[in-house]
Amino acid sequence: MRMVGKGIALLGSCALAWAMVVATASAQSPEGHGIAGFWSMSFGPTPPRRSPTPTESELMAYFPDDAIVLADAGSTEFPPGDYGGLAVRDSLREAAKSYDPQVQTTVSLTCRPPGLIYSMQGPFPIEIFEGHDLIVVKLEYFDLVRVIFMNETQHPDDWPHSHTGHSIGRWDGDTLVVDTVKLTSGTLFNNGVDHTQDVRLVERFRLADPNTLVVTQQFEDPGSFEGTAARVVSFVRGQDHVYPYDCDPAYGLAIDSRQGPEAVRRP
Repeated sequence: MRMVGKGIALLGSCALAWAMVVATASAQSPEGHGIAGFWSMSFGPTPPRRSPTPTESELMAYFPDDAIVLADAGSTEFPPGDYGGLAVRDSLREAAKSYDPQVQTTVSLTCRPPGLIYSMQGPFPIEIFEGHDLIVVKLEYFDLVRVIFMNETQHPDDWPHSHTGHSIGRWDGDTLVVDTVKLTSGTLFNNGVDHTQDVRLVERFRLADPNTLVVTQQFEDPGSFEGTAARVVSFVRGQDHVYPYDCDPAYGLAIDSRQGPEAVRRP
C-alpha cells in the first residue's frame, strides 16, 4: 500500500510540476539560461566518429580519463556483439547472443520505453521548459517527461524506480549539470544488452550558440559493465513542439496475430 500511495503521490506531483512549469516557462525562459525550447537531434557523426567542437571538447574534459566514449549517438546503432569498446559483463554478452529484436514488437513490450539513457540520445526531438525550482524535459519518444529538481541536492532513499528516475540539477556557470538515479533497468545498447537499476547518469547541457545545444552523458553501472561510458549528443533549435507519441499496443497485437502465437519468442 505504501508503494501504491507513493506512486499516486508521485504522479500527482509530476502533474503539478508540469502545469506549473508550462504556465511559467514563457515568462521565465527569457530570463533563464536560454536552453528552453524545442530541440531536434543534429544528425551526422558525433565524437568519437569526428573531432569534437570547442564546446564538445570543454564538456568532454569532465569525463574520467578512462571513459569509453560511445560512437552510437543519434540514429547510429551498434551491430550484434559490438559494444563500442565497453567492457560489458560476460553474462550479458552471452545473453545477448540469443537476443531477438522481434520480441520488442509483442503486445507486452511494444509500448515499454527502452530506458532514459537510450531515449535521450535517440533520433526524436525534445522540448525543455525552464522554471526556477524545476526544469522539465519532454521527450517525444514514448511521451517520457523528466522533472529535474533544481532546489534539491540529494536523492531520496525511498524514491521509487521509474523510467525517468530521480534527477537533481544545478547550474555550473552556463552549464546545466544533472544527476539521475533510481532508473529502472533499460536499454544500454539496442542489441540485447541492458543496464541495471543501479545505473547512475550524469549529464551536462550547454549552448554552443543560441541555436545549438550540446549534451553529454556519462554513466556507470558495475552490474552491467566496467568503468564509465559516455556519449556526446548535439541538438538544433527549432520553432515547434514535440508531438504525442501515443504508442498503441494494438501494433504488437497485429504483429502477433499475423505471425501466430508461437512465432515470436517471448522474454
